Amino acid sequence: MHSAVLVTGASRGFGRCLALDFARELVSSDLDLFLWARDENGLKETSRLVREARDSLQQAEDLHIFIQPVDLRDSADYTKKLDDLLAQLTTAAPYDRVFLVHNAGALGGLGFAQECPSPSEMARHFELNVTSVMWLNKRFLDVFGASRRDITKLPVSDTTTKLVIFNVSSRSAIAPYPTLSQYCTAKAAREMHFRVLAAEQAACNKVRVFSYSPGAMDTEMQQTMRTSPLMAPELTKWFVEMKEQGTLIPTQQSSHRGVVAAVNGDFETGKHVSFDDLKYVEERSLGGAK
Repeated sequence: MHSAVLVTGASRGFGRCLALDFARELVSSDLDLFLWARDENGLKETSRLVREARDSLQQAEDLHIFIQPVDLRDSADYTKKLDDLLAQLTTAAPYDRVFLVHNAGALGGLGFAQECPSPSEMARHFELNVTSVMWLNKRFLDVFGASRRDITKLPVSDTTTKLVIFNVSSRSAIAPYPTLSQYCTAKAAREMHFRVLAAEQAACNKVRVFSYSPGAMDTEMQQTMRTSPLMAPELTKWFVEMKEQGTLIPTQQSSHRGVVAAVNGDFETGKHVSFDDLKYVEERSLGGAK
């Protein structure tokens, strides 16, 4: 088995956890792991941790890690680096499965809708959170997706899944939160984009879409929402209580659930899946340990 995984926003936090879990869950596969983020030092640390984790596993297959500093707010930067990555993928030995993991993202400007910053700042926010995501999907589909002919032909194909597109979603994609206008809007746009992709690719099983909402995790983004004076008071109170009561979800636990589901194919393509929907991952692990 030969697999490739691209994780964006892999220099810290949840993205780092995703990289570690793919290395663990694809232990029986020769793995080419591509890590993208703006912070090169953070990527190097993620690479070190992944290598250390993989080496600790028995009978692990070959692992090759490629780190690439990328600014997904800059189309001139990411389009060139994406083309280079796809050229590398297409000249390598054929892959059995490819995972495109969209983790990179930002809160954007906090505050009420009338307090939005300049159009240029909003454009940069949507470049990172929406436009770059759509372009990465388009280019991966060019290479690994179903053709127009495959998509439109009948009957439904029984083709083995080649490409899994993993969208790190959020409850903010489906529910409105005051003072999170930019974040909610970008997440909602992504959610619909991935639902459309799933609908388009449904006639051919070559591509599946996994939209995973990892829950309220104890991350730097969460800390910003707890401490920013621009947040709605009721949200600040809610997040502070979650922190004090210890109910924020550990990033490692949420990442593990999501990656296990993605690797095993235990999801309905295009459906919004929450952290709680994947409780069975740990229940199975506990059952297997008995």
